[in-house]
Amino acid sequence: MVPTDATAEIRFADPDEAASFSTFVQGFLSANGFPFVIIHDAPEVVGHMRRVVFEDAGISRKFAQEWVNLRGALGQA
Repeated sequence: MVPTDATAEIRFADPDEAASFSTFVQGFLSANGFPFVIIHDAPEVVGHMRRVVFEDAGISRKFAQEWVNLRGALGQA
C-alpha cells in the first residue's frame, strides 16, 4: 500500500477503523509540521476508502507506512 506518488489510498476494514482515521490524520499532520493535504471520499469503490493527497510523495509514503503500522498494532490489541 505504500504509494509511489503523492496519493495514498486508505481502505477501512470496518466502521471502527474509519472512525480512528480522523484521529490518526490529526496526529500525523501535527507531528509532521502540518503539510498540505487533501482527503477525498472514493464513493465509486465498494466499502470505505479515502484518497489522501499530499504535496510531497515522501510525506505520502510516510503517511501510508505509519497507517499500515497502526493498523497492525490495532489488530494485535
